[in-house]
Amino acid sequence: MIIISFFGVLSTAFLALWHIFLHWLSIFSAPAKEPEMFWIIVPIWVNWFFTEFFIEKHGTSFGNAIGNGVIPILASIDWTRYLYRLFAEGYIRFTFGVFLKFFVSFAVLVYGIFVIIAGIKIQRIVFFIGRIRWITYVLVMVTPIIYNVIKLNFYTLLAILLFFPLYWWTIEVFDRITPEPKVYLES
Repeated sequence: MIIISFFGVLSTAFLALWHIFLHWLSIFSAPAKEPEMFWIIVPIWVNWFFTEFFIEKHGTSFGNAIGNGVIPILASIDWTRYLYRLFAEGYIRFTFGVFLKFFVSFAVLVYGIFVIIAGIKIQRIVFFIGRIRWITYVLVMVTPIIYNVIKLNFYTLLAILLFFPLYWWTIEVFDRITPEPKVYLES
């Protein structure tokens, strides 16, 4: 009886984890539901790809981190533009949820500025917070929330936090198996 109960709990836990994983994947596919989101998502992904595999294959530099700080600034400006347009056209009212989205936009703007300043001041924290992999993940996960495609709730936050290591290590493995760019081989 205890063994059956244990397997029941285990299968329920696995099923719950599977649903959270599927929700996490739906965040990546969210731009298909709101094509306007492509205006910010495509530059984020393109910048991530070239930076990750041609510039930051072996980590970031101060100069590159400074450049990476620009991406959150641009994303926060786009998010604010989008929210303001919805508010001005009467599609949304100023609620706590809308306030929270404006606040997140402002926080990401401040984060981008902080990364740039830390890079200019040559602070070692920039090697961690200015890495394109972190920046891209945050922006790709938050953009569908700002654009009202994914709801901001505990389930979404759990999915984002729980599967970040999968995102990180999938890219890390891919990074290690792809050939070195010629620029690394020449220097």
